[in-house]
Amino acid sequence: MYQEVGLGSRAGWTPEVDVRIANPPPDLLAKYTVKEKTFYYDYASFVVRLIQSETVKGRIHHVVSTERIATDRPVDIRVMVFPARTFRGRQNRILHGSYSQFASQISLYPLRIPKDWIREEGIDLFRTGLESRSQRKLRALYEISESAVSTMIHEILHVKFQQRDMSRYGEEALVRKLERQFMQGWEDWILVPVQQALALTKENPS
Repeated sequence: MYQEVGLGSRAGWTPEVDVRIANPPPDLLAKYTVKEKTFYYDYASFVVRLIQSETVKGRIHHVVSTERIATDRPVDIRVMVFPARTFRGRQNRILHGSYSQFASQISLYPLRIPKDWIREEGIDLFRTGLESRSQRKLRALYEISESAVSTMIHEILHVKFQQRDMSRYGEEALVRKLERQFMQGWEDWILVPVQQALALTKENPS
């Protein structure tokens, strides 16, 4: 959660981000193989360290200060271990994140990665340096990183607009527009926090 003035005061937020990995229920854990569980726990650890990097915290602070976002209650920020379910009847749409105003909670979900790729190539995705990765692994890593940061920004913007009397579709359209603006040029600054997060994940694997 955001501490001090973080997500706990109408005075504004600080960039100090306390993000935690959510504990998946046993029945969900049972659906995944050992390799899949190892991969997704590494994924969650990587996302936590990515968001806690100074560069990303600075980006979050910029969003909060620019948009003057404030809230009366601390917001619990949790990284989910496994992907969300697909939308009923829309297999190509998967939830990346959510914000519950009632629970004062942001949830960040991983991308859905093909099982065969996890078993054959992806098991060490977060355990080796950038220099030893294939182009396919690099693309996957950058896609994961962009998704995590953009989803975090997206849900933070919902914290602001769900306090207003807006239609669901109007709010989502505005949030997406602002998210794109704040993520412009992400390719130019994402490398350093990715390297930092990988280094910490290799030192302290899940």
